[in-house]
Order: sequence, then structure tokens, then C-alpha cells
Amino acid sequence: MKITRYGITLERLKAEKTELVRQWRNDRKISRFMFYKGEITSAMQQEWFDSIDNEQNFFFLIYYNSEAVGLINISSIDWENKTAYTGLFIYEDKFLDTDVPVSASLAMLDVFFLLFDIQSVYAKVKGNNQVAHRYNTSLGFSRTKKIEFGLGYEYLLQKEIYLLEANRLRNAAVHLKGNQTIIELTRKNETDAWILEKLNKAPKHVLQHLEVKFT
Repeated sequence: MKITRYGITLERLKAEKTELVRQWRNDRKISRFMFYKGEITSAMQQEWFDSIDNEQNFFFLIYYNSEAVGLINISSIDWENKTAYTGLFIYEDKFLDTDVPVSASLAMLDVFFLLFDIQSVYAKVKGNNQVAHRYNTSLGFSRTKKIEFGLGYEYLLQKEIYLLEANRLRNAAVHLKGNQTIIELTRKNETDAWILEKLNKAPKHVLQHLEVKFT
């Protein structure tokens, strides 16, 4: 699965890219903001990938101008109750103070809130990650409780709040990058085939609203 929107491409993580993500994740500049700070081995990374390669988890490499710059996810999806968790990190420092992070978040949230009708998304943020606290708040997330023995906080973003609070950001992104959404699926991939079935059930007015094009 590949999503292109707001000048960003989100490509679902494949096995051959897991080593790149492991290298990023083990870098001190990323690990210091994670609840688990230990070294992740190749075997651990493979076990993790095997556990998330399914219809409940979507981890995307973020591409800008064909360069992989970070990772974003919507995971632990409960399709029946329409809830999920999300997370994001940008590895390439030169993109931290650009519109790339917010464009990636808006692209993913637009698709999963509007096309897949997810209603609530949670995020876990370590207490020392002040940038993430401010960033989540700008998208409409609200702090709900302390987690991980007081080392961090859980945030909640509901669909209707997102559409209200992030409206200015979404309008700016549409103005700068356009509104078209390109979704690429591989029918031979079981998860992609499953996703296509769900997308075929999406309301036509939502498909038109996001200017969805399938390839």
C-alpha cells in the first residue's frame, strides 16, 4: 500500500526496509524519546515485523522527493470499535522544521479517519519529548493520562475534533499541494486486497472529497 497526498508519499513498510528502520530506531537521537531505549537486534526487528505485517498495523516509510525521511504508523487497529494508535518520527534532521512531518500526519489521518472511518486515535508520548507534546496538540490531540509508570502520557484524537482543530492545517496543505489522493495497491498482496475491499465500500462523497485515484 502506498499513499500519496500533500506532496508526501507513505509507503507501507516491507521486509527489505526493516534494517533501515532498525538503524534509525537505534540512533540515540530517536531512541532517547522512546519508552524502550535498549539496542534492537536484527532478530528482534524481524520478530517485530512479523507481528505487524497484518491488517491491524500499518507502518509507513515517509518519502519526500523520493527520499526516505522517517516513519509513521497507525497500528493496533480495532476495526470493530474503530480505534487505533499512532506514532511518528522524522530521522532526517533537515526536515524537522519543515512542513514534511505535519503533511505526513495529515495525509495518513485523512485517509484513515475519512476513508476507513476510524473514530479515535491514541498516541503515547514520553515525558521528555516536548516537541511531540506540542505537535500532537496542534493536530487536536488531548492528554488523557500518565502511562509507563509516569514516564509519559497518552493522548487521544477523535475524528470530529481532528476535522475541527486541524482544519486550518488541512486547508493550507490543500492550497499548497492540492487535494488529490493517490492510493496504490498490489492485488497479489493479501493485506492490500483486503484494504481494496474496504475502500470499495467507502462512501462516494468521501472518495470525491479526497479526490481519490487508485492505481
